[in-house]
Amino acid sequence: MSHSWLQRKRKGELIELAQRANLPDADALLKDDLVAALEGHLEANETVYGKDPEFSDFYGYVRSGSPVKRERPSPSEGAAVTKPRRRQTLAKTTDSEDYTPERSALVTRTPRTVSRVASRMSQVDIPASPAQLAEVADQSFQAAKTKATELWQKTKVDELKEFVRDNASSVGAIQTLILLIEAVGLQLKTLDTVPTTEWTKSVPVLNSYNTALPNMWKLLTSDWWAPATLWSLTSWVLPLIFSYFFNLTLRSNTRHKSSSRQYTVDPLTFNIVKAILAYSAYCVSTTADAEMAGIPDATFAQKLGWGPFSEGTVSAVRTNVPGGYYGLQIGAVVGVLISLYDAALKK
Repeated sequence: MSHSWLQRKRKGELIELAQRANLPDADALLKDDLVAALEGHLEANETVYGKDPEFSDFYGYVRSGSPVKRERPSPSEGAAVTKPRRRQTLAKTTDSEDYTPERSALVTRTPRTVSRVASRMSQVDIPASPAQLAEVADQSFQAAKTKATELWQKTKVDELKEFVRDNASSVGAIQTLILLIEAVGLQLKTLDTVPTTEWTKSVPVLNSYNTALPNMWKLLTSDWWAPATLWSLTSWVLPLIFSYFFNLTLRSNTRHKSSSRQYTVDPLTFNIVKAILAYSAYCVSTTADAEMAGIPDATFAQKLGWGPFSEGTVSAVRTNVPGGYYGLQIGAVVGVLISLYDAALKK
């Protein structure tokens, strides 16, 4: 074939042939690509380069398929001249002494035995190399990692975490958390727990456990409503009203007013009013206070009630709120510090 004639040429010779055949960009091609391009170019332009002696061997390959043209005898002439002899089969005589049944069985079974051994060898698992084992382990790890990532994304934990973080990173969220802690502590201690023995007598399974539940009947009495109302007035209702009307954030940054720097209620005013109301309602003078005032062993005459609320109501709030009176003051101080820090960040 012409392809084999070109393939036997060296690349320098192929480049010379390509230049003679005006094949462009021959120097930039690899040898195999140059052979294919030159073959296609010469076959397409046989009328142009067919008479060129440089390509006579190429077109001789194309026309005859062989570099040497020889006349071969036809099959009929060969058949007429020589007649093949028929092969004769001669019966081989075997000596009775050399032939034994064991030898015959061994001869007949040998090929089958060899094939069985070869099949068993092909079924034996050849141990993999350390590089292959490491590659398989890495692929398994990557597949497990991808699956775990997909399952984690379906849970949307990251989105929930970012949502909580965005909403909790504010003065209002921190103040709400402080009030929520005070309210939950007050309500859990105000609603006395009662045993459920009387309720679970008809249920033997529940009767064996000593359980207690909040006494919801107290929600209908003043024992619950009076402390809840007093705490609400001193902790958020009155501070909210004062901080709405005395809002210092409305006057700050008059040149660069923006909604992000202004609050509907002033958090600093809110916590200051809350601390003052907590002091006026729940503070009780003690012997330590008398010593600090320079009057040791003195007893201050004080009224433990606050406005229309009785002494029992004030005492219920002071003793049931987490931390008592000092817990209320700590919550107000934390609110003041958070408000000042937030105002400093917004400058």
